[in-house]
This record gives sequence, C-alpha cells and structure tokens, in this order.
Amino acid sequence: MEKMESNLRICVLMATFNGASYLREQLDSILAQIGPQISIYISDDGSTDSTPEILEDFARQFPAKIFLLPPNTRGRGACSNFFYLMQNVDSDLYLLADQDDLWMPDHVQSLYERYRNLSNAKQALPTLLFSDMKIITSDGRFLAHSFLNAEKLPNDAAPAHFYFMQNNVSGCVTLFNQALKNYVLKNPDLLWQNLSKIPMHDAFLATTAAIFGNIYFVRKALSLYRHHDKNTVGVQDITSRKHIFERLKNQSDDIKRSMQYAEFFAKYFEQELKAGELKILQEFAHLESKSKIQRILFMLRHQFLKAGSLRRCVQLWNA
Repeated sequence: MEKMESNLRICVLMATFNGASYLREQLDSILAQIGPQISIYISDDGSTDSTPEILEDFARQFPAKIFLLPPNTRGRGACSNFFYLMQNVDSDLYLLADQDDLWMPDHVQSLYERYRNLSNAKQALPTLLFSDMKIITSDGRFLAHSFLNAEKLPNDAAPAHFYFMQNNVSGCVTLFNQALKNYVLKNPDLLWQNLSKIPMHDAFLATTAAIFGNIYFVRKALSLYRHHDKNTVGVQDITSRKHIFERLKNQSDDIKRSMQYAEFFAKYFEQELKAGELKILQEFAHLESKSKIQRILFMLRHQFLKAGSLRRCVQLWNA
C-alpha cells in the first residue's frame, strides 16, 4: 500500500526500561507502519540490560527516523518518562508506544484517518483518540480479542468524571494533538512536583481531554498487548474471588486517591475550568467531610462512578 501524504507532523513517543526481550520486535512493528510518515523519539529510564545498545543500533540504522533523548533527570518511572518525552518533543500529533507490545500495520493510519475526518473546530480542541488491543502472552500466544472486554471497561469514551475513578484509555493505543499537550503541560514545574497525585500519564491525558475537549474511540484492535509479569499495569480477572477481595479491601484507598487526584486537577486547571465544574471537583476532593449517604448521592449525581455494576457496588459500599 502506498504511503499517505500528511501535512501534519506525527511523532511516536516511546519510553523504555529494561525492555531488551521485546524491544526489537516492537520497533520493527512501528517502522513497518503503513500510512503517514512518522518520527520516533525514545527516552530510556536508566536500563541495566541491553536496551541502550539496542536503541543505539536502531538509531544508527534509521538516523532520519529514530531519535534518542538525553536521560531524564527529573524522575523515574513510566509516567515521568512519558511526560519528559512530551515536554521535549514538538509535533502536531503524538502517539505513545510501550516497549513490549506489537503494533498492527495500520495502527498509525487508522488513528490518523479518524483524526483527519474530524471538523476543524473539533481538531482545534484538546483531542484524544484511542483504540482497543488484543492480548498475547509473553511468548506471543493469543489470549483475548479485546483488552477492554477482558478488563470489563467501556468500549467508548466515558463520562468525564469517570476518569477520576478509572481509566479505559491505554496510552499505547492513543493519538492526541498539540492542543491537548499544551493543556497537560501548561505548568510543567507544578506537574513534576505533583506526579504522585496523578494515576498515570494516560489517565491525565484522558481526564484533560474529557473535561476540556473530546475523546474518540476507534473500534479496532490496533495493538497486541503483551501480558507478562513485568507489565506496569496488567490484565486482571475482575470476576475472580481473589480480585474481588482485594478490591473490597482497597476500595476506600482507591476513592481517597481519586479525591486527591481531583483536588490536584482542580488546582492545576483552576483558571481554565468553568465555575460549576471547578466547584464539583473541589466538593468531590473534600467528600470525606460529608455523611456516607451524601457521598453516595454525590457520586451518583455527578457520575464519579467506575465501570460495571460489581465495581460500582463495591465502590459505593466503601464510599
């Protein structure tokens, strides 16, 4: 298939850490993309395996396509590394890449075409697109057709307040625009100081897009998600007794973290939020001061709810 011509710059941002086992295969899958031209920017987080050597080898082979960033000195971990990449790469559109997945050949093209079909007015807003993933084992065996179905997560954009409680947007299957990046990085120093209050980089992108712009779902599995014991976030069987017990045990802490996240979000975007939305987030952040029934009614009324009846029952029981 011929390459599509694109007048928009498109950059893939990849964060790596000790990913030598799968890195070559993933980079090959990104380099084999059909559709618009892309550049790949990579930041390694202090790997102690052969990841740096693999990256240097690819950068030598593809000097006009792959670019390695200097080490991130502001923090460790995937969340910090992806924000570092966003802060140091300038483009029109961005895609995020994990080191151990495999991209389907039309990963970039499918997301890009959907974005290009949006109106100019919608493209001017903070905009994020995401897709589903298939799940494979560490050695490439097929596990499931849908990550979202396996996780019992919505197969579409969710109500904005959902993203303070849970996230159905996996960073490794997203495309977002410069307008969204500008919102997310409006105050980089404040962001770096409060990374511990943010669930993950993709959750912050999704929340910001849901509040200030738009999220769109592309109904295709555009990546093979490799499920193994080193995943930062992995697939969980939410129907298992063990998982249900853990969720019951930890639900109160989950709600507190959601309140903390909302409090930071309200402070970070205090000037941009509409007065009514700012008040709701501030009230949610201090929900512990209310009675249990008031907390439950508030979350129901303003849709601070997780996905699925089981999760919601557990959430509200522990509110």
